[in-house]
Amino acid sequence: MPFAQSINHSQALKMIQQALAEKRLDVEHIPVVNAMGRVAAADVLAPIDVPTMACSRMDGYAINTALFRRGDRVVANSEQSGTWRLSLGAAVHAQRQTAPVLCGEQAIPIMTGGVLPEDADAIILKEQVELTEEGIRFDQLPSRGSHIRPRGSDLKAGQRVLKANTPIQAGMVGVLSSLGLAEVAVYAAPKVALMVTGDELVQPGADCGPGEIYDANAPMLQNLLQTMGCQVAVLSPLGDTEEAVRQRLSEMADAACDLIISVGGVSMGDKDLIPEMLAELGTVLFHKVRVKPGFPLLFGRLGGGLFFGLPGNPVSCYTTLCQYIWPAIRLLNQQNMAVAQWRAVLTHEVKKSHLRREFMRAHFDMGHDGLLQVSVCGDQQSSRIESLAQANCFLVLNESDQDLSEGSSVLIQPFAAWRMV
Repeated sequence: MPFAQSINHSQALKMIQQALAEKRLDVEHIPVVNAMGRVAAADVLAPIDVPTMACSRMDGYAINTALFRRGDRVVANSEQSGTWRLSLGAAVHAQRQTAPVLCGEQAIPIMTGGVLPEDADAIILKEQVELTEEGIRFDQLPSRGSHIRPRGSDLKAGQRVLKANTPIQAGMVGVLSSLGLAEVAVYAAPKVALMVTGDELVQPGADCGPGEIYDANAPMLQNLLQTMGCQVAVLSPLGDTEEAVRQRLSEMADAACDLIISVGGVSMGDKDLIPEMLAELGTVLFHKVRVKPGFPLLFGRLGGGLFFGLPGNPVSCYTTLCQYIWPAIRLLNQQNMAVAQWRAVLTHEVKKSHLRREFMRAHFDMGHDGLLQVSVCGDQQSSRIESLAQANCFLVLNESDQDLSEGSSVLIQPFAAWRMV
């Protein structure tokens, strides 16, 4: 079956979007306390008012200002005009209230969060009164409603507090908990199978002989995918033989995975067997994208999952995961594919001699003028994994961009954008 080859960046994203048009994640209910980083599967409406009863915002004294007013006119309550005295009633704390409380002609000591006495309409702050043997003395009459949280002033019953398809942040965990909600409906975390290929790979901690290298890609990509909200199963390294590749892909065709990711074996070498095996056992939708790094990227279907074949060089696989698998993860969670992009100023000249889109590892910070400034992290060879550790963003150069001078305005993608919250 023919498939697209050497397509541009936008075409690749469009084909990924089309492939995911009918794919949906299951919905599950999980404890709210575990919901951070998950994506809401349904709107959440407030079941109650917050606060459920009027209460105090501060430590102070609840009073009924009607004692001191006739209509809108303030009436003095002592021999010295503008000075007031009140005796004290029993204190109200932030706890379950067993009986209604009234101020009457007293001031009621009240703590932050305490339920407001039924006839109180203002709180005098502790620091605004003088304690006397008879009660309190104060010189400034508070306005009605001072330092009071009315019922429903934060949230009202029936109000939408969480929109479907929205990532849940720590603050939202607090909101849902404040409503008494113990569970929330979220999309199931995408199930991802991750496998690296190569006879030369050795696991960190083992002895590494001549011609062998330690596998940096699997640990790096596993952590990146987990940050993106995925359940990741790291498979054993895959040998560079036709028999091994066919057996592994046959097994993965029957696996219950949303995404299957291979690393290495997708270029033009004698042992780059993944494209041929995917065409035989699944479907290839495109192979090779005109970007740098990451040109050999492979995309298709295998069984019930989408298959991404990433290049083996560390920078290439990291970059293509961010640029193509992250949008797929967002689509699975019913979100748009957009990646956050900011404007920054180049601190030095950058040369580009090709017509492909390029994602350069770079580091941004804030300049003295308050503008973001960005510098490229040295040599941009796709095997130089150190550049990823130095970087905190991609500098994005579009196809038409050529040599850029110091001070040019450029687009950057902060690495912090590739997480679910």
